[in-house]
Amino acid sequence: MDDKELDDVAVFFRMAREFPVRTSLFTFGLPVFALLQLLNGFIYNGSLVFIGLFAVLVTAVSVNLTQYYITVYRRQQLTHWWR
Repeated sequence: MDDKELDDVAVFFRMAREFPVRTSLFTFGLPVFALLQLLNGFIYNGSLVFIGLFAVLVTAVSVNLTQYYITVYRRQQLTHWWR
C-alpha cells in the first residue's frame, strides 16, 4: 500500500466513527443487498446472469459512493480547519 491508500483508510475510519449509519449503509448495506438478491435468484430460479450483473453494478456504485463520501468528508474537514 502506498501513502494515499493508507490515508484513505484512515479517513474512512474517522468518517465511520463520526457518521456510522451513513458509512455503513453505503459501504456495507448495498453489497449485502446485492448478495441477498443473488440468494433470492438461486432460491427462486431467477436469471442469474442479470442478477449477477446487478450485483456487480450495485457493488461498483457502493465503492464510488464510499469514495465520494470520503472526499466530501475531507473537504468538510479542510473547510473547518481553514475557518
